[in-house]
Amino acid sequence: MKFAYRGRDARGNAVSGNLEAENQEVAIQELRRQGIFITSLRPVDVKPALDWRGLFRRPVSRRELALFCRQLATMLGAGLPIMSALRVLQRQVENPSLRESIGVLLQDLESGEAFYRALGRQPRVYPPIVIHTVEAGELGGALDETLERLAGHLEREHEVEEKVKSALTYPAVVSLVAVGAVIFLLTYVLPSFQVMLNSLQVPLPWPTRMILGLSEGLRRWWFLLVLLLAGAGYGFYRWRQGPDGRYQVDRLLLRLPIFGPVHQKTLLARFSRTLGTLLHSGVPVLLALEVVRRTVGNAVVARAVERAAESVRDGQSLAAPLEASGIFPPMMVEMITVGEETGALDAMLERVAVLYELEVEAVVGRLASLIEPVLIVGLGGIVGLIVISVFLPYFQMLGGIK
Repeated sequence: MKFAYRGRDARGNAVSGNLEAENQEVAIQELRRQGIFITSLRPVDVKPALDWRGLFRRPVSRRELALFCRQLATMLGAGLPIMSALRVLQRQVENPSLRESIGVLLQDLESGEAFYRALGRQPRVYPPIVIHTVEAGELGGALDETLERLAGHLEREHEVEEKVKSALTYPAVVSLVAVGAVIFLLTYVLPSFQVMLNSLQVPLPWPTRMILGLSEGLRRWWFLLVLLLAGAGYGFYRWRQGPDGRYQVDRLLLRLPIFGPVHQKTLLARFSRTLGTLLHSGVPVLLALEVVRRTVGNAVVARAVERAAESVRDGQSLAAPLEASGIFPPMMVEMITVGEETGALDAMLERVAVLYELEVEAVVGRLASLIEPVLIVGLGGIVGLIVISVFLPYFQMLGGIK
């Protein structure tokens, strides 16, 4: 089989090419023998089979992955062999995807595969931070401690994400209800008033004409509107998948008036915690930065991390390119500088992560209490505008009669 690969050599330079191998495992072993850290490896001209069962299975969440790591760490710390510990976990996990994944891990380990390599063969279940943290812990002989720390990292990330999601769920639901209520008024309620308004035989004011025109347009051309929205959504999705589109959208998210600072602090907390966890586990700094770049979830921050990696590769400071990006605030850059000078970068990043996670929680709490009255006033204003537009001709008639 022929495989296309991308990765970095021992000096951290980007490399790519094609490789002939019997299977993917042989290709991985050959690339590792050459000293290449693999970032992408895929068969060439091979169409992957569609797993219909996987389409209907619940993915493995961070919370479930954190529980898996913590339970495995507990059993390993108690002296249980890793094979026995995985068999126990396979029997008790509830998620079918995770249960099947553990079964594959057991098969790989029985064939003599290292644990981190077995994890690396399932990138859809185990993210890069799990794979490389386990690699460092396994090679360093402290797998149980590494898994315990990794579980704490995943749990904290899950908590922050859940708090942000819960704060945004209410405005999303209210906005959806508001759109549904407006569509219902325009398509079902207004047509009955339109007959009465036309029977008045008086010139209708422009707000009434606008609302009635919008109602008639929705009822007559709704299918075109649906097609237009679907086409625009698909076009935006395809553009968003490209590198330029992803970068532009991610930059826009960081510049939003209210949600931008929250998103930025969330990314900074993720960057700090992920990098700090990897460094504390013994992962080399260049490899740790590569993992952070792939998992940070924002193209703008990922580009800044890539420039920082190039700076470190050239023997320079990590903090300087981060400061030049304009994304990382001076306080964070200063703490990273102190961490580099004192040799305690992992501990300093842990403090930064805690600081920004607390800020995110505080801002999200204030934002949730602020959004509720704004949405209620906005919804009431839209409905009130429609009602006033309908009754405005009657008010004009009453004024004319007087």
